Amino acid sequence: MEPEDPPRKYYTTKPREFDRVNAAPGTLAKSDEHDIHALLRQNRAVEKSAGLNEVEIKRVTSRRKRDYWLLLVPGNLLVAVLTWPGRGNPFVLVCGLSGMVALSLGLTWIMWFVMSDY
Repeated sequence: MEPEDPPRKYYTTKPREFDRVNAAPGTLAKSDEHDIHALLRQNRAVEKSAGLNEVEIKRVTSRRKRDYWLLLVPGNLLVAVLTWPGRGNPFVLVCGLSGMVALSLGLTWIMWFVMSDY
């Protein structure tokens, strides 16, 4: 015959007593000093009286087109000047032209697609 299992034990934590530091919810009187909406309305009224809501929209001209041409033309001229002494050699001519194409494409990609308007 098998021995019977002892009865199951249930483990729990004992109840804890806490000292109430804050007042019970709903017993506090509302004060305007700590009313967030009243403070925000007051700040908004001060902003309106100071004229901070007035926004002046002015057109900002982009310097990107000017900078693009100021980099493209001298850069291609530099490559052309460096290529000019070897103009009789087809290899130098092809390298110079490919340098101009690479410079133009790279500068166009960076100025118009990578960089934001400034």
